[in-house]
Amino acid sequence: MLSKITQHIEPRHFGLLALCVLAFIYMALFRYDAYGIEEGAARALLINWSIIDHVANATPLFGFPDLRAIMFMFLDLHWAGSLPAAKVFTLFMLLGTALMLYRWSEANDSSEVGTMATAMLLISPITIMQTDSLSPGVFLLFCFATSYWMNEYFQKAVRTMSASYFLLLLMSAFAVSLHPMGLALPIALALLWLPKKVLSEDNNTSSDNAQMLDKRRNLLIGLTITTALLVFVRWGWTGLEKSSDHLASLGATITGSPILQSTPPVGFGLIIASLLGFVIAIYIYRRYFELFSLTLVIACLIGLFLPDTSWALLALTCILFLGLPIFIAAHRRTGIQNMIGQRGLIILLVIVFTSICTSANKHYREISQLKLKSDTDNLIASAAYIANNHDIEFLIASQWPARTMLATKRDVLPLPPERILQDADTFIAKTASVTHFMFDTNAPENEALSKMGVSMPRHLQAIEILPAGVILQVNATPE
Repeated sequence: MLSKITQHIEPRHFGLLALCVLAFIYMALFRYDAYGIEEGAARALLINWSIIDHVANATPLFGFPDLRAIMFMFLDLHWAGSLPAAKVFTLFMLLGTALMLYRWSEANDSSEVGTMATAMLLISPITIMQTDSLSPGVFLLFCFATSYWMNEYFQKAVRTMSASYFLLLLMSAFAVSLHPMGLALPIALALLWLPKKVLSEDNNTSSDNAQMLDKRRNLLIGLTITTALLVFVRWGWTGLEKSSDHLASLGATITGSPILQSTPPVGFGLIIASLLGFVIAIYIYRRYFELFSLTLVIACLIGLFLPDTSWALLALTCILFLGLPIFIAAHRRTGIQNMIGQRGLIILLVIVFTSICTSANKHYREISQLKLKSDTDNLIASAAYIANNHDIEFLIASQWPARTMLATKRDVLPLPPERILQDADTFIAKTASVTHFMFDTNAPENEALSKMGVSMPRHLQAIEILPAGVILQVNATPE
């Protein structure tokens, strides 16, 4: 009986079992309060919850949401208002993406590279951070991996506008709406399809050539329209975290959340940056371009202008899936036939990487246990404390309206536009119903509001000053 069962067990079953175990570990590490959520994800969730529960609020004023709102829609139909459900859904997206990345690596390199790269990606702290905060990085990887397979199906499809064609456009729209790095997907598709040569080597007849040219024309037109529309409605990509420290973001890929770091991990960031530059340089030198790898490289280059944690996740993915084959090939050229000569440095790299990541992941649990918060979340928590007093009127205008609404469970408005901040009387009249303002005084876009607060000390009183910003209370007493 046992022998019959073992005959049907394949290596992939052990891989799926490992993913199930990993899923429970991830869920044990997650935090389940209202903090630590990325602003764009919070907007997508809130707009769905308000529609499903028929609650009128200011969510539409927060700006055009990204297309995570559509993906969360089916989840929210059953678990509206549940942040744990959204995190588990994002975890499933990550595990599905990991399987696709493994298949891509197996098809383009080897199962050895696919196994190591996928495992190292899944145990890295940056992956846990991105999944826990519902950040765009996981969804971008999903779009990139899915588009690779859809592109393969589209090339082989009999029809010029098959289902894979529309899925390619949908993935492109989804990626562009998430992050500026999402522009890498339509750019990579255009670069691969733009040449007039026939893209399929199996097409030898004139009818096949004509069909491929029709596919090329339809895809380029669809990509142009889709990308232009999404760039227009999402220009500025509001809701993304602002970061200018490339090395700190890259260092967090293996050292874990910045909340647990006393100083930015610049040293580790420098190592990761060097590896990333080396891998991209070798990739460009080899000139072997296919959709997923090309999209990943372009996304990493675009991310240099917005080096947030989503960029760090894509950078780590690029190093693992494009860099490991380079390092293994370099080992083979040594000519040493024993285990140490063929894989010694790779084994050492995996051991060191795993040790650092495991230690960082163990400490990540402390964020949930000790209820640790980032500077921004500490400021939002102060607003939530004020909002808990239901005896006073509370309507806050926040730089992070969706995250603030999740924490306070009260109506929240976005900050007033700059055009009404030029005159004190206009400002008072337009914001008459607002009781508090919360914003980062160091952000350039808040300079006018900061000056307004300084010029009206009797009308706007600072009641909370923290590293992430201030909370101003509006005094009812006129000046």
